[in-house]
Amino acid sequence: MVDAADTYTSAAEGEKYIIDTADINWRQKDDAISLRANAAEKTSNVHGLEPEDGRHLSWSSSNPTPQRGQESSIQQPRAPRTMIAASEPTSHLNTQAPVEGTVNASTSSTHPSTQPLPTTSHPRSQNEPNYLQTPPHHRILRHLAILGLLSFAAIWGTLVREGLVALNTFDGQPVFPLIWAQAFGCLIMGLAVGANKAAIEARYPPAYIMITTGFCGSVTTFSEWMLDVFRAFGDQKHYARGGLRNVLDALGQTWVTLAVSLVCISAGIALSGVLNLELFISAVPCSRRSKIQLPRTMDKTQEKMQGEKSSSIEPGQTLALDSSMTLLGLVLWTGSAILCGTYPPFRKVTFSLIVAPPGAILRWYLSRLNSNSFSKRHSLPLGTLAANLFATAIICAAFTASRAGSRPRSFAGGLTGCEALQGLEDGFCGCLSTVSTFAVELRGMRARKAVRYAVVSWVAGTLICVILVGAPWWSVGMDGRCLRYAL
Repeated sequence: MVDAADTYTSAAEGEKYIIDTADINWRQKDDAISLRANAAEKTSNVHGLEPEDGRHLSWSSSNPTPQRGQESSIQQPRAPRTMIAASEPTSHLNTQAPVEGTVNASTSSTHPSTQPLPTTSHPRSQNEPNYLQTPPHHRILRHLAILGLLSFAAIWGTLVREGLVALNTFDGQPVFPLIWAQAFGCLIMGLAVGANKAAIEARYPPAYIMITTGFCGSVTTFSEWMLDVFRAFGDQKHYARGGLRNVLDALGQTWVTLAVSLVCISAGIALSGVLNLELFISAVPCSRRSKIQLPRTMDKTQEKMQGEKSSSIEPGQTLALDSSMTLLGLVLWTGSAILCGTYPPFRKVTFSLIVAPPGAILRWYLSRLNSNSFSKRHSLPLGTLAANLFATAIICAAFTASRAGSRPRSFAGGLTGCEALQGLEDGFCGCLSTVSTFAVELRGMRARKAVRYAVVSWVAGTLICVILVGAPWWSVGMDGRCLRYAL
């Protein structure tokens, strides 16, 4: 028999268990340890936890007291558990000696004064299902679905751009034809990035990439804009006007394009509050709708949390949809190639449709550079800038290859070669570069940084045109080769 007060203190990851006993023999002390272990086991089971060795703490009701040598072998779970402690400081505990055969109120589960403290758990604790670990084949299929939707949107975006340019090309036109494509693409971009962004991403995240990066980025084009500005500087179309008017024409195309693009982005964002896709999406029948209710407006934190929740259920629900989107882009791309090979009258357009998807896909991959530390530190989106300047270099090279010479003459590739070069300009370069994303980035920057980004992009694009188009133009001319063909 031990006549001194014995205090047993155990600390497990910041949680303390205090047992105060008086006049308790060793057997009673072991009984207290047994009760403590049972309480820990129950708490572990409540939280869905097990000991590290994967075995439950086994305590038989017929033999509740283990040997003293087994005390050190008890494994305490390392996860959040119910804190069993006195509700008052030690100085205020009941000082009366407990009846023999019982334990202190702080450890007895049958004592009426026992009040376990509430469980503290972290949002990402071990009792949470591991839903963020998506199987590899799900991620691969989702990636292929994005590529398929980018191909699908790039083909339709190219058709819309070429159609708007052809529709607005006539004698006495009030503005240059390309501005209509730039305005339309930026308007759709504003509708997508405004109040409709959360609704689109919650329904099917690749659809947002298809609309913004795929369609809007393909309808608008930075490279063709830069080429037209440089041709206006040098009066390559041979208008009867002086040098000052050439400069005014080039600057006019520059300012009109920037102004119309920014205005259409703002108009689209404003209209997104009226043309809200949540109403249309709710009307579309779906076999299994998400339980997440989308509010009209959400801050960035709520959108991020909702995105995590929606992504947690997508892998198991959208395998068929991802497969369908992959096949959709592949079938449309294959159909364009077959039409180009079997129907020559449409090759001026179908050549551009074949090379449009690679341009949009490459731009999507380059957009990852926008999250680079250098891009964020200097407010200079390297991905968009690289895509626009690279497309400008390619369109200038294709333009020079198809038109260099002092007079129209036969091209080595013939009519098919000239149509292929034109398709490279309209399809690949048109989809690789973008004005809609460029305008969204300008709108999201501070005034000084936006001006710097716009000036850097415009000056760099003009210098590329001077090197790749200006030098051959001023040396051998730009009135030959493919100009003999009626493209």
